[in-house]
Amino acid sequence: MDILNNREIAIAFWLFAISIYIFSASRMVEVRKAFRNLLSAFFVKQIISVLSLMITYMVIVIYFLSELDLWNIGQLKNTLFWCASVGFMSLFKLESIKKDKSFFQHSVIDNLKLLAILQFIVSVYTFPLWVEVLLVPILVLISAMLAIAERDNKYHQVKALLEYCLAFFGITLIAHTAYMLTVNFISFGNEKTAYDFFVPPLLTLCYLPFVFVMLVYSTYEQVFIRLQFSIKRRLYRNLAELYALVLFNIDIKLLERWSYQVARVNIESHDDLIESFKHMFRVRSAEKHPKDVPSDLGWSPYEAKEFLSKEGLGTGFYDRVFEEEWCASSPMVDFGDGIIPANIAFYVEGSKEVASSLKIMVNVNDATGSQIAREKLLELANALSHSSFNQYLSDKMKNAILEGRPISEECENKTISLTMNLWPGHRFNGYDINFIVSSI
Repeated sequence: MDILNNREIAIAFWLFAISIYIFSASRMVEVRKAFRNLLSAFFVKQIISVLSLMITYMVIVIYFLSELDLWNIGQLKNTLFWCASVGFMSLFKLESIKKDKSFFQHSVIDNLKLLAILQFIVSVYTFPLWVEVLLVPILVLISAMLAIAERDNKYHQVKALLEYCLAFFGITLIAHTAYMLTVNFISFGNEKTAYDFFVPPLLTLCYLPFVFVMLVYSTYEQVFIRLQFSIKRRLYRNLAELYALVLFNIDIKLLERWSYQVARVNIESHDDLIESFKHMFRVRSAEKHPKDVPSDLGWSPYEAKEFLSKEGLGTGFYDRVFEEEWCASSPMVDFGDGIIPANIAFYVEGSKEVASSLKIMVNVNDATGSQIAREKLLELANALSHSSFNQYLSDKMKNAILEGRPISEECENKTISLTMNLWPGHRFNGYDINFIVSSI
């Protein structure tokens, strides 16, 4: 039985060839130095401890799977590849996993999709070794060029050509697989193929509890580090850590939200500490049962913060900033060309129960991108106007936005205004534009 197929041998060949070049060529001195620094950064106690826990966990999982005849020694190669890719890399993506609300659901479903099944089938049959050796650098080069072309619209023609090349290769691969299934189905229809298909998804499914535990652990670790700066007295800090463990448990989103709220207030007594927890649970209850807000006063903040979510400007939590001032904001999103791309964000401001102001802010970091920035603002301002009081912008307001001209008008007991602030002395003549809808 072959340990590696032709595609894997080709990849190993090129990795070996590149390694020989890097470690022998005189011009690669800086690369070797960087590689040594990377290795020294990798072999630290924290990383080695986590990897040791992962390996121990997976050894236990594999033992029980083998006892259930769901794993055998023939799957050792697939298991090692899985550990080096999915298992290992997941530990370095905990922050992105934390932001992905559907990660655990998608991790299971994605392995069962038709595309995943097709990807598995086409990997069973490979081309002759010499063809695979030629294809590996070509496909890597095309993929790298495509990644660069996707960053700038001026390369859209190159991007289209590269996508056609990859599509042609994909069609060729599928055709080759279909042909091989017809003339040599016996190499596909066997027990090993069945194991090859279900073992990696099964390992992923069994690995998810470990990822979740590490996610919870890393979140608590980060929060406890922040508490060292937020709560000065050690007694209250220790109590805060204990109460957080008991009250939040595995609810890491509420835990992080509480930690950011604590950073905004002064915890000088035990009562202050208890109030910070009570406040967090009151806010969560208000989110689950939002009160109706009369249109003349403003909007429900928990509805308002979703006004632009479909346009990619969903906000974070609506929470207290100062005593009576509450706010929710989206992350700054870059767009456009220019030397420094423009960025845009959405803000919901008001009191505890009423959002009285909705604001879209565009930072035009390079004046040469003004037209693109204003067109983007017009698109989002129109969407916000329709979402907030069910009317689109007037022609007068649209023209003012495209011209970058300050304006204010009233509509449906709301004030709609556009302001512009120049940045004196800015190298690229930057400025910001603010589109604001507020209660009269």
